[in-house]
Amino acid sequence: MELRQLRYLAAVAHEGSFLRAAATLDVPQPSLWRSVKALEVELGIALFERSGRGVKLTGAGSQLLLRAEHLLNRAEALSLFASELARGRAGVVTVACAYPHVPRFLAPLIGTFRSAHPTIHVAVHEHSGLPPIEQTLNGDVDLVTGLQQQDDQRLARHQLGNVGLAVVTSDDHPWRNRSHVSSAELRGQPVLTGHADSLTRRLLEPALRAEGVDLDITLESGNATTLVALARAGLGVAVIADDNLSNDDSASWPVLVDEHTTMSAPLWIYWLREGCIAPAVQSFVRHVQATGDQLDRGGRQPSPG
Repeated sequence: MELRQLRYLAAVAHEGSFLRAAATLDVPQPSLWRSVKALEVELGIALFERSGRGVKLTGAGSQLLLRAEHLLNRAEALSLFASELARGRAGVVTVACAYPHVPRFLAPLIGTFRSAHPTIHVAVHEHSGLPPIEQTLNGDVDLVTGLQQQDDQRLARHQLGNVGLAVVTSDDHPWRNRSHVSSAELRGQPVLTGHADSLTRRLLEPALRAEGVDLDITLESGNATTLVALARAGLGVAVIADDNLSNDDSASWPVLVDEHTTMSAPLWIYWLREGCIAPAVQSFVRHVQATGDQLDRGGRQPSPG
C-alpha cells in the first residue's frame, strides 16, 4: 500500500469519478484506475461501485476513507514539518476545518496572520464534514473548527462567528424574494439538504420535531454547490448552512427561522491550552483572539428565530 494509492482513493471518492479525479490530480486516468484496483486487490475489498455515470464508495470504502485521510493528513504534516526544518523557517501551524469555513472565516484570518508572520506556514486540512475535535488532543493538527463541545480543561477556544440556515429556491418560487421562511413552511415541500450528520441537519431537526414536521427530502448531499444548482433549477428548495454561500449570496436568500428553537449556532476554533503548544501555534492563537471576532463582519447575521 502506498500513500499515492490513498491519495487516488480520496480523490475518486470526493470527485465521484475516476475521470474527474485524474483531471484534478493531473495524472493519466488509466494509471489512476489501475492503482485503485491494485489497492482493492491488496486489501481484498471493493472500494467503489457504479453510480449512474460515476462511482460511489462502498460501505467498506467509506470506512477505509476516514482512515486513509487520517494517514494522508499525518503524512502531509510530516512533510511540511521536514520542509520547514530544511528551510530554517519558524514553524508550521495546522488547522482542520470543514470546507465552508475557509472562505468566510479562515481565509481572512490566515491572510492577515501571514502578513504579520511571513516565516510561519499555515497548513489547512479541509474535511467534507465537521472534523473531530480529538485531532487537537492526539496531535494530528494544532487547531480545529467546530460547534460547541463539552468543556474540556485541555482545550481553549475562540468564537469565529455564527452559522445560520438559508433557503435557496428557483427564481420563480414564491419564497424567492422573502426575507425569511419558517421551518413549519417546509411541510410538503421537496427539500434538498445535507446528510444526517451535517451542521444543517443538526440545526434543522430540533425545530422540525417541535413543529411535528416530517421533511420530504428529495436529495441529500454533502456538496452545497450541487444543492444550490438543483434548487435553482426548480427541483426543490435547498436548506443549507449559510457559510456555504458567499456573503453577497447569503444576503440574497431567505433566512430559515423558527419560533421554538434557535436556527443558528456559533462556530468555534479549538486548540490545546497554551502551555502545551509550540511557539508558532501560540502566535497564531494570539492572532485569532485579537482579530477572530471580526471575521464574520459584513456577512448577514442569522435571524434568532
